[in-house]
Amino acid sequence: LILDAHVTCIYSEDCILPCTFPPSSEGVVFQWYKQETLIFSYLEDKDESVHTDISVFTDEVLHGNASLLLEDSSIRSRGQYKCVVNTTKSVWESNVIVKVEAPISGITIGVIPTQHVQCSSHRVYPAPLLKWSTDPSLARTSLQAVTRMSADSNDLFSIASTLKKISTNLNLTYICSITSKYSLNSWRASLLQTEMTVNFGQHLVIPCMAPKNIKSLTLTWTFISMNTHTDILTYYSKTQRIQYYWADQGELDLYKAMMGDGSLYFKYLGSKHSGTYVCTFTGFQVIHIVQTLVKNNVSKEISQADSSGFKLWMAALIVAAVALPCVIFCIYNK
Repeated sequence: LILDAHVTCIYSEDCILPCTFPPSSEGVVFQWYKQETLIFSYLEDKDESVHTDISVFTDEVLHGNASLLLEDSSIRSRGQYKCVVNTTKSVWESNVIVKVEAPISGITIGVIPTQHVQCSSHRVYPAPLLKWSTDPSLARTSLQAVTRMSADSNDLFSIASTLKKISTNLNLTYICSITSKYSLNSWRASLLQTEMTVNFGQHLVIPCMAPKNIKSLTLTWTFISMNTHTDILTYYSKTQRIQYYWADQGELDLYKAMMGDGSLYFKYLGSKHSGTYVCTFTGFQVIHIVQTLVKNNVSKEISQADSSGFKLWMAALIVAAVALPCVIFCIYNK
C-alpha cells in the first residue's frame, strides 16, 4: 500500500514526516529514503542514521509509528522522502513531499533621500511577492518601483523595493504588501506624510487614525528635530494604558485612542515644538506610520511685524505733528 503526504516544515524548527502502519509486535523493519538515497534504517530495535539531525520515535514503532523527525530543518530539508515498512504481514510505503518555509517575520517602510519610499523584509523563504498600492487608489502604471532580491548563505531571501513618490499628491498613503508563496501569509506596511503650518502660542491637535480592522495595536509617538529622536508616548490597546516619556509636551485622549483615534494634543505650542512628529500603529502583521511636519506660520509673523512697525511709524508721525507747532511757537517767542 502506498500513501502520499505533503508537509511544510518551518525553517529552523523540528518537523515530523508521517509514516504509519498497522501495529506489529515483531519483525518490523523500515527505511527512510530521500531522493532514492537511504538516510535512515531500523531493524529490530536497532537504528542507523546517515545524518545526526534525523531520528525516529523508537518507543512508538511497535504501535505502528515509523515517522521521521527532522531536527532544526533547513532549506536543504526540502525534497521527496519515502518510508518503506516491512512486517511479517505486509509491506507499506509512504511518500512525503517536503516544502520548507521561512515565514515573513517583519516588514519595514520608510522614506529615503531623493523622494522615494522603501519597503523591505528579510530572512524569508521562498522568495516572497511584493506589491505597492496607494490610498486614494492610483493606477498601477503611475507607481514607479524598483524591487531587488538577494539570498544569504542559508538561502534565505531579503527583498527591498523602492517607490518614487508622487510629488503632486501630498496626502497620499503608500501601501506595501509582502506575501509568502506557500502559506499566503501577508504583511502590510503603510506610510503617510503630511504637513501643518501653525501659530506658536496656541493649542494644537496632530491627527493620526489607525487603519480599519487592526486589533491589539500598539501606538507610539516620536518627535524628530535636528536629527534627534525623542519618544513622546506609547499606548497599549490590550491594557488601555498610556506611558508618557516627554513630560507635559503632548497628550492622548484615552477614550478616542480606544476607538482608533491616536491624535496628539498640545495645550501650548512653542518654537521648540517645531519638527516632525511620527505616529506609528503596530498590530498583527500590520504597521501604519504617519509623519507630520509641523512648521511655524512665518508669513503671519512677518505680517504682524510689519503691522507693528507701521503702528510705530504712525505713532511717531502723530507725535511729530503735535510737537512741531510747539517748537515753532517757542522759537518765535524768543
